Amino acid sequence: MKRTTIMMTGRILFAMIFSLAPLVSGQKHYKELQYGKLNDVSIPQPKQVTLNNGIRLFLLEDHELPFIRMEARFVAGSVWEPADKVGLAGITGMVMRTGGSLTMPGDRVDEELEKIAASVETGISALEGSASLSTLKEHFDKVLAIYNDILRNPAFPPEKIDLAKIECKSAISRRNDDVSGIARREYTQLIYGADSPYARDEEYATIDAITRDDLIAFHKQYVQPKGMVLAVWGDFKTAEMLKKLRKTFEGWQSGADPLPKAPQVEYAFRKSVNLVRKSDLNQSSIWLGHIGGLKNTPDEAALVMMNEILSGGFSSRLFNRLRATEGLAYNVSGAYGANTLYPGVFYMQLQTKSERTVEAINSMLREMRLMAAEPVSETELNIARESWLNAYVFNFDSKDEVVGRMASCAYYGLPLDYLQRLRGQIERVTVADVQRVAQKYLRPEEVQILVVGNPAEFGEPLSTLGPVNEIDITIPAPGAAAVPVASAEAKDQGRSAIRRMLSAMGGAEKLAAVQTIEYTAKLLQTTPMGEMSLDAKTTIAFPDKSCSVLVMPQGQIKMILNGEKGILVAPQGSMPAPEPIKQNMIENLFRDPLMLARQVDEIQAQWVGETLFQDKPVQEVIVSKGSLNYRLFIDKSTFLPLAIRYTTISQQGPTEVEERYEDYRDVDGIQMAWKTLGFDKGAKASESTVLSVVINGPVDPTLFEK
Repeated sequence: MKRTTIMMTGRILFAMIFSLAPLVSGQKHYKELQYGKLNDVSIPQPKQVTLNNGIRLFLLEDHELPFIRMEARFVAGSVWEPADKVGLAGITGMVMRTGGSLTMPGDRVDEELEKIAASVETGISALEGSASLSTLKEHFDKVLAIYNDILRNPAFPPEKIDLAKIECKSAISRRNDDVSGIARREYTQLIYGADSPYARDEEYATIDAITRDDLIAFHKQYVQPKGMVLAVWGDFKTAEMLKKLRKTFEGWQSGADPLPKAPQVEYAFRKSVNLVRKSDLNQSSIWLGHIGGLKNTPDEAALVMMNEILSGGFSSRLFNRLRATEGLAYNVSGAYGANTLYPGVFYMQLQTKSERTVEAINSMLREMRLMAAEPVSETELNIARESWLNAYVFNFDSKDEVVGRMASCAYYGLPLDYLQRLRGQIERVTVADVQRVAQKYLRPEEVQILVVGNPAEFGEPLSTLGPVNEIDITIPAPGAAAVPVASAEAKDQGRSAIRRMLSAMGGAEKLAAVQTIEYTAKLLQTTPMGEMSLDAKTTIAFPDKSCSVLVMPQGQIKMILNGEKGILVAPQGSMPAPEPIKQNMIENLFRDPLMLARQVDEIQAQWVGETLFQDKPVQEVIVSKGSLNYRLFIDKSTFLPLAIRYTTISQQGPTEVEERYEDYRDVDGIQMAWKTLGFDKGAKASESTVLSVVINGPVDPTLFEK
């Protein structure tokens, strides 16, 4: 029995090997595989109707699920907001929804929609406003009424505008935290210009300048039926839906003004080398290129193929040569960008080790030159074409994508079958076409180069590529420009007041002789959940090093300032300090009385006058140096600092902070406040009680490292 089993097993194995032998011996290499022509994509056709007021409708039935979705595009955008109120369009789009309508406040809208698992959303981007809804079909009439009311009659309540402004300011405060974000933003500004409506930044001042009347006026001017495209798809009967939409929207009339035009882009090809200095980085983020092109042009298909071969994906030259062969980077990409109403941006980008920065740039430029100098191979073109065509079908894999894409084409003035036409053109692109457009459109000798990195670690100086323009990405601090022009008399009087204060604290020379100081304290921090008690320890090594350690319930956090470097050490690990935290550490050091004693001859002290602070007679002086400033209140009876007031940047944006000093004690002949009360916009935010102070004690220099 055992022998029979063994024999049978042997026969089975032999049969398997025999049957697999032709497959093993005859298997083709993957490069020899042939693919048949892709099947045609079947694209459903929405019904198109134009209402009497100009709204263009696209309706597409889809009975697979009992849902209805709708999206309107209207001619509004940030490119048409005033330059001194950048952010107006985005806040308008946000508060249209969060503020609700004149008949239903935003919070109640939230409640009503949550009950029925529906949504209504609004927003405004560069060249397009949008309003969408999603709901079960049984609730469509109710949601449509809310949607229409919000779209046409937004309330814009002040409290929701304030919340939107806080959100915008919070984004401004964090915009330098991400290196990739810095590179993309600054490169875009190089191409279009920092003042271009396609590239300008929101700033604290532009957000503060926006009023409720501005939102009302912007909505009235731009949210209207003229130029609007509305797509609706889902489980409905077309005739019934059309009747509802006519009843809802046809009574809505447009203003008399013509539709606005997209601003023109004036671009002059030129070479430039630009640096954003980030001394805390060990790798460089590099972007280079120039202006891109427009959609729906005779050369678009050839440019798409050129881009696929040069930098468009895993099979591109940039990816294979710079990443795989030369080992310059892990992340590389690029695009010959094309827009509909204004030119896109052509770029190639990568991240590389700091010492290989110039080498990487030269390799990127080499690949640009080769595209024009030598024809690509048929193999490269076929791989690029197959990659694009295989992805093409996913533009039509659902009905919402079909109707949404058609509505987008209608809004921007493209043919409704734009993608189908482009596919046919892609199939006909030749090697000669790719070289022709590379020669026509690529300008490797007139590229704009941007590097975000640490030039001290570059293997070769960036100047070997040309004169270097250094870009300052400092976020303009609110209040910095509010310091009035000081007369000579006010300066002398202010400096005298400060010297008298330093004398009362122990003498300017004694204070300036402090090299290190270490505080331990108990900190009470006010949070939305109540007060939180923290143990704190701060060590300062003048003039430019500090280390603050906070022991929290979640673990220990260490904030380090070492010259220009800011480091944040949390339980999750060590990282460069976000810009607002780093800037706060720099400002805190500047405001320290011991630092003031060291810089008394370098700062500007401006006498404001005698006044009352918390019912106490004080002398008020503005202390400033460069962009930093604060108001100092000196107790008229003791000549000790009673408080300071300043504007700084928190994670929620700019805020006015006041620090009040109490319980002065003698520490080695120096008068020091044992208690500090912190107020944020008038509300108490913190209370710090000193437990011990050590002056000029031993300090481990590694404390200010990672």
